[in-house]
Amino acid sequence: MAALLLLLMLYILVVTPMYGTPLADGGLISITFSLILLTGVFATAQYHATRFGIVIIALMAFASHWVHFVVGGTIIHLVDTAGAILFFMTQAYFTVQRVFREGPINSYRILGAIAGYLIIGMIFANIYLAIALVSPDAFRFAPGVQINEPPLPELVYFSFVTLTTVGFGDITPLHPMARSVVATEALIGQLYPAILIARLVTLYRRDP
Repeated sequence: MAALLLLLMLYILVVTPMYGTPLADGGLISITFSLILLTGVFATAQYHATRFGIVIIALMAFASHWVHFVVGGTIIHLVDTAGAILFFMTQAYFTVQRVFREGPINSYRILGAIAGYLIIGMIFANIYLAIALVSPDAFRFAPGVQINEPPLPELVYFSFVTLTTVGFGDITPLHPMARSVVATEALIGQLYPAILIARLVTLYRRDP
């Protein structure tokens, strides 16, 4: 779980902002994403049956991502994004499930709680990316904002700004679907910490 959390933070804060540079486009983003897939499988798959299902989903996301890296194209990029959404959703489910299960409070739960929050942000970032690929005018960027094509780092940034309900206003959703997803993420951003803290406090009080 510590490795997963470290890779997620590296991907979000360091690697993704480098999008468009020769180093990132040369495979750094893809390699980091592949490592997240690998560590995610080992971090959350406790039982063999569960691990088998997560491995299948991770392999699908891995294959579609590298096919997109080699071949390119909007359709393949959509498939790649869909694979990432499916993997991160599965990852979030099992991560949060292990954080909220009965038992003593330990470092694994704390790391899992933080990782779960970051994974939620990545789910919505990929949903925004899918919307932008289908409808390029779904988001409006303020003048002076550097925009990549596709706007992956911008939408990852926008996702976490929305999740934390900071809302700088430099990126605005225009498409009705984008607005609905933004509202959903903002609600989750408010509810997740409240529910998480309440649950961890409850479990802590049950400890001997």
